[in-house]
Amino acid sequence: MSADISFVSIRRRMAPGRVDLTAGGERRLDIPVHAGIDGSVEAGRAWERCVWRAARVLIAECPAPRLSARLEATLRGVAVRIARDRGWRGIGTVVFLLDVGTGMFRMIEARLCGLQQGGPAADAASGGHALEVRISACADSGRRGAHLLTYGATRGEALRRAYQALAKLPGLAQADRAFLMDRIASPAFCSGLTGSQLDRIAS
Repeated sequence: MSADISFVSIRRRMAPGRVDLTAGGERRLDIPVHAGIDGSVEAGRAWERCVWRAARVLIAECPAPRLSARLEATLRGVAVRIARDRGWRGIGTVVFLLDVGTGMFRMIEARLCGLQQGGPAADAASGGHALEVRISACADSGRRGAHLLTYGATRGEALRRAYQALAKLPGLAQADRAFLMDRIASPAFCSGLTGSQLDRIAS
């Protein structure tokens, strides 16, 4: 897969933090960056925000499934250059959209979160896998938000732990619980499909 770089703005207006993954077979990839006070910059493994549901439910995982090592290295290198060019100090994230068909990607956001010790780059440095579930609170329906993060030595282990934790997570709306458990256990998701490819098969 080629790794052509295109820095263009996304034109579709979406809610904050929301990306339309149904158009063009795009994948959202977040690269965490830690910029030290000594000028050193380190980029972590790619997180893919791969499942949305009514802008409330989000599944993300690291490392991003089916992402070539070459392309991930390119994205991490671009993220490091952006952080250096902007003089970042602290923790930040550079967000890309990758066109699955062409292999081209574009940066859609670069944000500095603040000065913190350590860095997100260390999260996946151990070679493990992580799965994150975030459910935004919904004031209209009175639904509470939730945040779940599981780790595993393999992707399968991380998925199994997330599935087991969701079954026991208190205060989770049944509709959200059922959707998440069905999606995580689906053959399409387990095979590594993400974004619009996953939606077409698993929905």
